[in-house]
Order: sequence, then structure tokens, then C-alpha cells
Amino acid sequence: MPTIIQLKNLSFTYPHQQVLQNLNLEIKPGEIFGLVGPNGAGKTTLLNLIQGVLPTSPDTINVFDGQPGSLTAKEKISTMFQDDLPLEKVTVKELINLFAAQASHPADTDTIIHDLDLTSIENQLLNQLSGGQRRKVSFATAIISKPQLLFLDEPTVGMDAQARQNFWRYIETLRQQSVTIVITSHYLEEIQQVADRIAILQNGQFRYVGSWQNLQNHYDTGQLTFQTLLAPTIFTHLAAVTTVAKTDTSIKLNSDDTDLTLKALLPFIDQLHDITVTRKSLESIFLELTNQGGTSK
Repeated sequence: MPTIIQLKNLSFTYPHQQVLQNLNLEIKPGEIFGLVGPNGAGKTTLLNLIQGVLPTSPDTINVFDGQPGSLTAKEKISTMFQDDLPLEKVTVKELINLFAAQASHPADTDTIIHDLDLTSIENQLLNQLSGGQRRKVSFATAIISKPQLLFLDEPTVGMDAQARQNFWRYIETLRQQSVTIVITSHYLEEIQQVADRIAILQNGQFRYVGSWQNLQNHYDTGQLTFQTLLAPTIFTHLAAVTTVAKTDTSIKLNSDDTDLTLKALLPFIDQLHDITVTRKSLESIFLELTNQGGTSK
């Protein structure tokens, strides 16, 4: 399978400040890749290098089998920026048409407007839109060129719950069309749900690169909650259980290894009801990795 993006020992230094250090990475066609990291980790610099906005050393970045910023790469790449275009006397449809005019093989404007539920606001001025509406318009301008590689920077900021659901459904459609997507977002629960792989960038280095499932498997701590008539003391010495708490309706076990604890509950399984296993979220693992040290996998 060909590689869309390849990094080989990529480093980058601003005057008197090294930002990225020896990054290696491959991103395949049709992959949804989540890039997360604390502020100042180097995410923006990395994306600017991949897109050819910043110069880099030869052979450290390969994009579509060429150098970043090449004409071939530019025609295949599009970006949904974090900041919306500050235009006032321009309507939604006029802006989308403007971006379509700059593309070699654009999608149909009316189709994009319909698919992104922008029909009711297509003749409104941009400065009359809500923040969530502006994000949807920015997304429309990013996909009107039918890119093969799409960068999304904080794509759902300001969107309501329904708009977010619709947005991610459309992303799934793009995935099925083999569009490669790189997402940076502070909404880590969204990254957790949609990304095929995740990279955690800290201090210019990857602390982790891989699937969410593999990352979660390294952090087995969590909680098991169930209803039972059994006494809480029965569960205090089960494998990996650290604490036991009882409420009016249930018992909650905190565990260092939820898989081990779940196996230890098997002898009591007929007397347990509504068992729920809650493991660490990407956000909690991210905070642990970036604030407390942790090891890269």
C-alpha cells in the first residue's frame, strides 16, 4: 500500500529553539489520523512542514511521493483551518464558489451545500453566521476541491451536538472514498471515536503512535459497577481491586486491571446484574502521559 505522508528523522529548529526532534511516521491512504498534544508541543509546526508552508531538510518529509509544497501535493491537499475567514460582505455560496473556482476538479457547489445542510443559509453574509455555522462553511471550502489529503484543525469548535454528529458522519463518507484525514482537536473523545491511529506529540517528540485500542490496553485501570445483594467485603480482595464503594443501588470497584478483576468476578456472575466496565478515556491517558511522564509505546 502506498504512503501518503512519510516522516524520516524529521527535526526542526526555529532560531534558538528546537521544536521537533527525530520524528518518524507513515500515514496510509484512507487513514484517519489523530494528532494531539499540549499547547506548544509542535503540532502546528509539524502540519506546516508537511504542507510545505515551512521549509525542511531534503528527504525528511515525503508527501504523495514528492516534496512538501510541490504542485502535485498542493492539488491533492486541502485544509480546514482553526480560524474562520474574517470576511464580511460575502455570502456563504459566494465563498464556496470562490474556492471551487480555484480547484482543478471541484465538487458541485450545490451538492456540497445540500450535503452539509447549508441550504437555509447559503445567501447569508458570513458575519451573520453563528460560530458553528462558520465552521460548517469552512469545512465546505476545504472539501469543495475533492482533496485526497485533508487536514482538519479543531473542526467542530462551536458546533452543537447535532451538527457534530452530522460532521462525523460526513467524515466517514470521506473515509469510504479513501480520503486521508489528519485531525487535530482538543475534543479528545472525538479523536478517540473516529481515528484509526493516534499520535501524542509532546516537547517535539512522539510519546505514542498507534491505535486507541492498543493505547488503552496499556492502561487497564478503571471501574466495574454492578448491582448485587452480596456484601461489599466479598470483593475487597479480588485480583487488582484497589477500593470498593457501595451506594444505595450498586457496588463500584476501582481496579488496576479491569480484565483481571472481571475474570475474578466469574464465580459470582449469577448474582451480579447490570455490570458496567469503564476504562480510562483518551483524555485521562493523554493527561497522564503529558503531565506525569509515562512511556512511549
